[in-house]
Amino acid sequence: MKTATVRQRVRVSAWAGVALLTLPAAARAISLDDRGEMRLLMRAYTDVRVGTEKEGGSDDPLSFPRSAAGHVRQHRYFLELKLDHDIKRFATTGTGIARAFGWLDPNTLKYSLQYRGEGEGIYDYGPREWSDQFAVTKAAKLDLPLFPALKLTPVVPDGFIHQRVALVRRIARQRHRFFLGYLDLGKGPVDIRVGRQILAWGETDNFRLLDNINPLDNSFGGFFIPLDERRAPLDMIRGSYHLGSVGPLADTFLEGFAAVGNKISLLPPLALGSPWIPGGLGFPNPALRMVPDVPNRRDIRGGARLVATYRDVTYTLAHYYTYLDVPGISFQIPSAGTPPKPSLPMSGHEIIAKERFPRVPITGGSLTFPVPTYYAVVRSEAAWFQGEPMNRQGRGNSADSAGKPGSAAFRRLQRENNIEGGLDPFVYPGFLFLPRGPIPGRVLQRDTFNYNLGLDVNRFIRLLNQAQTFFFSTQFFYKHVFDSPGDLVLPVPFRNIGVDKSLPVIGYDPTLGPFGRIGCGPPTGQKHSCRLRPRLFHLQDDQFLHTLQITTAYYGGRIVPIYTLFYDWQGAILNQPGVAYVRDPFRFSFDYTRIDGPPTGQVGTLRDRDNVRFQVEFVF
Repeated sequence: MKTATVRQRVRVSAWAGVALLTLPAAARAISLDDRGEMRLLMRAYTDVRVGTEKEGGSDDPLSFPRSAAGHVRQHRYFLELKLDHDIKRFATTGTGIARAFGWLDPNTLKYSLQYRGEGEGIYDYGPREWSDQFAVTKAAKLDLPLFPALKLTPVVPDGFIHQRVALVRRIARQRHRFFLGYLDLGKGPVDIRVGRQILAWGETDNFRLLDNINPLDNSFGGFFIPLDERRAPLDMIRGSYHLGSVGPLADTFLEGFAAVGNKISLLPPLALGSPWIPGGLGFPNPALRMVPDVPNRRDIRGGARLVATYRDVTYTLAHYYTYLDVPGISFQIPSAGTPPKPSLPMSGHEIIAKERFPRVPITGGSLTFPVPTYYAVVRSEAAWFQGEPMNRQGRGNSADSAGKPGSAAFRRLQRENNIEGGLDPFVYPGFLFLPRGPIPGRVLQRDTFNYNLGLDVNRFIRLLNQAQTFFFSTQFFYKHVFDSPGDLVLPVPFRNIGVDKSLPVIGYDPTLGPFGRIGCGPPTGQKHSCRLRPRLFHLQDDQFLHTLQITTAYYGGRIVPIYTLFYDWQGAILNQPGVAYVRDPFRFSFDYTRIDGPPTGQVGTLRDRDNVRFQVEFVF
């Protein structure tokens, strides 16, 4: 479609050839016929990621399974095959389906089909923590007392482990998909694309503002996989109308889309036991079950944007409805059982954590312009998210969770409004009272303002490279949450703390009688209140994130060093130096990733904080 060319033309006008420094070797499609109407493209790679720091321990005790330094944490296989077929000629000379478009005499008539296959080898031949997960999970001990009367035990149930291992082996070992398939039809100023496709708007890289149309799939490779590989396709119809010059505006076009609504970021889910599940979500917890609330297929994603250029500045105005990648969690506390049914949350009688994806309206705009004098491009983007789903820690004393409805303790937790997005079950009203009916929670939704300012600069540094320029790309992201409760979190725990000492059985206070002396710990020795209260990754009401990428090329573009930095102003920082050797059609890559800082923000959730990666890629 023509809609991709306007932004490209503006950016290339400032610095020709920058793409040679940042992209893999150009694909050379194979023509399958004499006219070049059928073209086959392939991209394949394998990479190995090795941890250079222990994963799990006193600094991240919930990281599970634990993995020692030097252990392989990824052995990924990737294959992508794409067939492009221009069938415009058949619209007038053929006898097949394309002939049905002959009356239209289209300017463009073609289709594309794409297969994608992915594999992960660590579950079959990797270190024991990945390839023998039943034994590793069975050896884990929950911080629960041994109290048969209430069916409490620190041993993880076999049935829970079998389900967990079966899921990770079913969805995280191999994936074969008919990935893309669409028809392009163009006539005059109108272009239409129908089928399974990906649509990316906006001016940002790595993190998204206006580019929230397709969901992200982090379940097969995680955050370290490039953004373009993590976008999940949608069944969609999109069209554009090219207005051309309108008064002082040039290259003006209107684009709209409509896509099915039942595709979300957690389908397929992040499998428990995968190295890519963030923070402590992978630690076995038989008392909690995550259930995605899938939107209806008819609740479509859809919207439109207007793009125009005035002098050297390209403007975009957009409004659309979509489903964001991070869900809002609402708890449903189980009702009390009657004998012989269990009365406490446990395997088969879990707390239900509903992962809800409300449809979110997004309104925003962008502007991009070159600064030719400095061989630079400035890009800026702003977006208003209305009713973005969020999560909060929850506030109060965990001893109050045992209060009966109507009690002072119950009312204290109600005043904190913990059922609106609160993720600490021990400050949920009536959590340990366990009434006959379940207690439903509500999703926390707030409006947010999101802004990005980016700068791309192309510069010679003769002292370091006589032949090629250096390319600097930096972005600054800002997010403000309106009417925040002040305890916002990502729905990811990083550690557990002890409950209040006065809670029966799971608390520990020897002055409170028989139940106050149980707690957790060895039968003889140092006892403690059971560490069951989650502490989740904190998010500030005003969030700042900075990214930087620097690259150049040596020896005619064969050796390409690159440095990437993500800095979350809450304290987490990612450094990633790397280098690639390009020998068409091969590309050999090596990089080292190091994450430092506290468990906060998106960067801080990553478990694998120190690793090296080797990748071999083949493209034609």
